[in-house]
Amino acid sequence: MQRSRPALALRVWTTTLIVLLAPLGARGEVSSLRMTPIVQAVKEAAPAVVNIQGQKSVPAAPGSAPGAEREVNGMGTGVVIDPRGFILTNYHVVAGVHQINVTMQDRRNYIAQIVAHDARTDLAVIKINAGNSLPTIRVGTSSDLMTGESVIAIGNAFGYEHTVTRGIISQLHRDVQVTDTQSYDDLIQTDASINPGNSGGP
Repeated sequence: MQRSRPALALRVWTTTLIVLLAPLGARGEVSSLRMTPIVQAVKEAAPAVVNIQGQKSVPAAPGSAPGAEREVNGMGTGVVIDPRGFILTNYHVVAGVHQINVTMQDRRNYIAQIVAHDARTDLAVIKINAGNSLPTIRVGTSSDLMTGESVIAIGNAFGYEHTVTRGIISQLHRDVQVTDTQSYDDLIQTDASINPGNSGGP
């Protein structure tokens, strides 16, 4: 006996509905299993991660008038290290920026000032006036890291705020020669995706 198409369609639809509803009945169990250490780390760190944007003047394109400059929009990431509004980032993110604009995870916006920097290590501390109770990140130590451990990066990748990527520690104690006069020593290598805008983030 040939099965009618409407009956077959109803059976397929019913089966699909059962498959889709089955996980919903066990939502409590699934939620606890899905709260992995990676998810928990992102949940704890994200409120302290900020987006940094601003404009700076750079030399104009070749062929322009001597000394001509053009304005470019820069972006990066920072992390609150003190509840009074002190934020750690990379120096190249804020160097030469006319006005440093900081956006918190909850969309609050502030103007920041550079309070300390070290061009050699490419680090800077900026300050926003946002009270004394900002969420902060817990700074760890690199002395006991192991190759192969899981790592995450949170940042303003390509301007998409609080983008999270995951990887591992590929190797420790890497020395990198950037230019003839600039090098970085004792770095941690990771394969977590790092994109323009991630600079300065955790």
